[in-house]
Amino acid sequence: MNRKTASTGKKGASFTVIYMIGVIFATTKLIDYLQWTFQLIKKWDLPDEPFFSKVVLMNNTVEISTTAYLVFALAYILVFGFIILGLYQLNRTTKLFEGNSVFQPEVSVSFKRAGKSFLAFAFGTFIIDVAFLAWAHTSSRVMDLLSTELLVFLILGYLMFFLADVFKEGITLQEENDLII
Repeated sequence: MNRKTASTGKKGASFTVIYMIGVIFATTKLIDYLQWTFQLIKKWDLPDEPFFSKVVLMNNTVEISTTAYLVFALAYILVFGFIILGLYQLNRTTKLFEGNSVFQPEVSVSFKRAGKSFLAFAFGTFIIDVAFLAWAHTSSRVMDLLSTELLVFLILGYLMFFLADVFKEGITLQEENDLII
């Protein structure tokens, strides 16, 4: 095995470990959200655990119907699934790299899909939190909703778009180089 292949294999193995940690983290959070939602449906009353929105209901007199909580919970679950889709696309890209398919259109497409997934999660959770804030008629500030998680996925999403463009340009340069030779 040559040195480049061994290096690629180690990097691929490292990413696989990070990928698995991300999938486990996302899956456990998704399971927690699903358990909360199933408890809400089963009892048709709020579970003891707090709702997983970033909106803090300062005022205990805020009345939100169980149906509204269910709609917001299902929306969160749907949007949270985009993290798993984005991680899947990144894993797909890594598999292409391991097969020495670096400047292929599939790499650029996978990065772009991962970026779309991460941005869908970031903007989706923000929109859901703002809608929940408006629905609750509470005095929490919208700025409180800008969490580290939101900013990380915004940056990660735009980074994936940047990488998609870099690999798309690399494909163009490689095609031009192949025509010259």
